[in-house]
Amino acid sequence: MTARVFVLLGAVLMLQACVSVRTSHGYILERDQTALTAEPGFDTKESVLAKFGEPSMIGVIDRNAWYYLNSTDTARAFFKPKTQRRNVVAFYFDEEGAVSDVERFSLEDGDNVRIVSRVTPTRGKELNFWEQLLGNVGQLPAGIGQEGPVPGQ
Repeated sequence: MTARVFVLLGAVLMLQACVSVRTSHGYILERDQTALTAEPGFDTKESVLAKFGEPSMIGVIDRNAWYYLNSTDTARAFFKPKTQRRNVVAFYFDEEGAVSDVERFSLEDGDNVRIVSRVTPTRGKELNFWEQLLGNVGQLPAGIGQEGPVPGQ
C-alpha cells in the first residue's frame, strides 16, 4: 500500500515539471487603464510621461519616438520559451513635444531574424578538455621564482 502511495506521489511530482509557466515582460496596464492612448495634437511628452511613466525604449536615431513594449512568454519544463503575445505602442512627437502619431504593433508585425552561427577563427592553440583541466598543474604563480627583493625583508 505504501509503495503505491510513493509511486503516485512521484508521478504527481514528475507531472509538475510539465506545467507551463507564463511570464509577462514590459509595460503592464494599471487596473483603470484599458489601452495606451494619446490624442495627437493635444497630448505632450509630459502628459504621456505622467500617464504611463518612462517608456520601455526611446528611439536611438529619432529621440522623439517613444516605445512601450509588453510581451507574454510561455515555457514548458526545460524547453525554450515561446512568445505568445507581443504589443508595442509607439508614440511619435513633433519638435514642440506634442504627440503627432500613435501606432500599435503586434507579434504578427514582427520579423523572425535568424542568427548566424558562424564562428570567427582566432590565432593561437585550441586546448582540448584535458589541456584546459590540467594546463596549470606544475606552474608557479606569477612573481615566485623571480630574482629581486623579497617582500618583508
